[in-house]
Amino acid sequence: MSSESDRRRLPRHQLDLQVELVEIPSGNSLGLLVNIHTEGLLMMGEMSLQPDHLYQVQLRPLSHTDILSPVNLVMDCLWTRAMGQQDRLWAGCQIVDLSLEDMRNLAALIDRFSHKTDELSCDGALP
Repeated sequence: MSSESDRRRLPRHQLDLQVELVEIPSGNSLGLLVNIHTEGLLMMGEMSLQPDHLYQVQLRPLSHTDILSPVNLVMDCLWTRAMGQQDRLWAGCQIVDLSLEDMRNLAALIDRFSHKTDELSCDGALP
């Protein structure tokens, strides 16, 4: 397991398409992906996610659905911060469970649609 400082050095990837995070049990949208790396993600949403809570989600690209497979994963919400806009928040989440097939689908999504960014990190460091 990597230390907190190691995780902060992982490259963040913003994707050139919108990806919705949908809670699998309920089917409710939790928000949109802001950036992602192999161990975590930053999202923005309208729901009040709870820190230290596990969420079973599906990453669903809103376009290119004919060539991309959704990615199912379990994430731990590490922190949330209000965005200063009505009921909108940032949420930093760690990926804690991902099947081999979903790991391949996530890698394909990142490889095809990403560009590296350090503007917003997945671990709590906002600009």
